[in-house]
Amino acid sequence: MKLSTLNYFVAVATEKSFTKASEKLFISQPTLSRRIQELETELGVTLFIRQSHALKLSREGERFLIETTDVLERVDHLAHMFDQQTNSGQTAVILKIGYLPNFNLGHMYKLLDRFKAEHSNVQFLMNQDIPLNLADGLDDGRYDLVFGLTSYFKTNKNIKKSLFMKNHLQIAIPIQHPLSQRQNIVFADLKQETFILLERQQSPVIVDYVINQGLKNGFNLKANYYVKDLDEGLSMVSMGKGLAFLYSGMNDGTLEEKYHIKISDLENVGRDQDIISAINKSNDNKLLQELFAFIKRNSSEL
Repeated sequence: MKLSTLNYFVAVATEKSFTKASEKLFISQPTLSRRIQELETELGVTLFIRQSHALKLSREGERFLIETTDVLERVDHLAHMFDQQTNSGQTAVILKIGYLPNFNLGHMYKLLDRFKAEHSNVQFLMNQDIPLNLADGLDDGRYDLVFGLTSYFKTNKNIKKSLFMKNHLQIAIPIQHPLSQRQNIVFADLKQETFILLERQQSPVIVDYVINQGLKNGFNLKANYYVKDLDEGLSMVSMGKGLAFLYSGMNDGTLEEKYHIKISDLENVGRDQDIISAINKSNDNKLLQELFAFIKRNSSEL
């Protein structure tokens, strides 16, 4: 196992692209691909899951990335042990970031880009995940920092968290529907409606919450369709297939025009669905602590 191959692996893992990594490393893409395949054969595992338009680390690849980064940092330290350099530790530091799908998290990317501009040795390993996995991932080390829903972290005393973005429940309505003319909507107004819901595994909190709200208001929520993502759900709303719930954090202000629908706030619903940034208190990575403090300071820009 060569150190050059380990560097190649880290480049592919952080760039999430053989093309981008080969350009960064100044080697041909076929050569890079061959070296990674040889590494996988040597280890006896698949390090990358290759999809048609995406490249992601396997679970084994994530574990190997953490260990490889540590090895390369130690080698870099040895190489500069007797130098006069004061800033030799420039080997990439990998921070694993988990975040919610379907949400408008452009501000998250802006903050991460700003932080990276000030810390050239940091690399972010980004992954979308469902709320429950994000919460569990902080406990088992799959993630260093997550952007998740408040309600999933309420009882976990091992988590350090900070408000990132206000978030509350909204409802998408076909433009021809009588409710689209209403300025104020409460759950009791929805008794006779049919709904399009996100699949429960995608957002169990929103599904369970709206079902319980229906019961509190004396009716069973009628869900005719379950969809995998927001785009599919809002497209069905625009075709008059039903109403759909969404979070304000999913709404970037263009959805009404894009889908030709009306989006209204629901009154008298819980306000504990805000999005937070969170890290595990036991993670003493100094760069992670600095990143968390940076996000906390700058979340007020929202």
